[in-house]
Amino acid sequence: MKRLLIIAVRGLFTAVFAVAFTAVGAYAEDQSSGCGLGWQVSRRNSLVSSFARSLTNATFSNTIGMTSGTSGCSRHMIVKNDKQDIHYAEANYNELMVEMAAGQGEYLQGFAAVLGCRPAAYKAFSGMTQSKYPEIFSAGQVGPDAMLKNVKHAIHGNAELASNCGNVTT
Repeated sequence: MKRLLIIAVRGLFTAVFAVAFTAVGAYAEDQSSGCGLGWQVSRRNSLVSSFARSLTNATFSNTIGMTSGTSGCSRHMIVKNDKQDIHYAEANYNELMVEMAAGQGEYLQGFAAVLGCRPAAYKAFSGMTQSKYPEIFSAGQVGPDAMLKNVKHAIHGNAELASNCGNVTT
């Protein structure tokens, strides 16, 4: 029984060290342990300091702070708003299609806001989407991603909207 216990403990330590050194190697290789509470432990780039940082971050995890960019980390892709426009277009596609045809509406106003248009430009945005409706929807054969691309293209073609809608990149 004693022998079995020693083998089990030895196996456990081997597994723990293998995982720890694999994690350390990954952190040291891609420099990703350079933020969070662990970065306050040591700022050197060595295997030992990287292990200390990763262990500290794992032990005293502040996931919200690390993913939102408040712990010295770059913002994680999940929390970035870079894709907010396509998410809005996909979630509200049918409503946007109807309101763009009418040239007004709550969803259309929200879409303008997501695209960074100033409130003073909402009326111009709504009018543009109504007048450019055939180009934006290309005879109804357009999905949310192409519709968004067409709206952004139309914004760039309109001097007033190009200067009043800040989050529009094609």
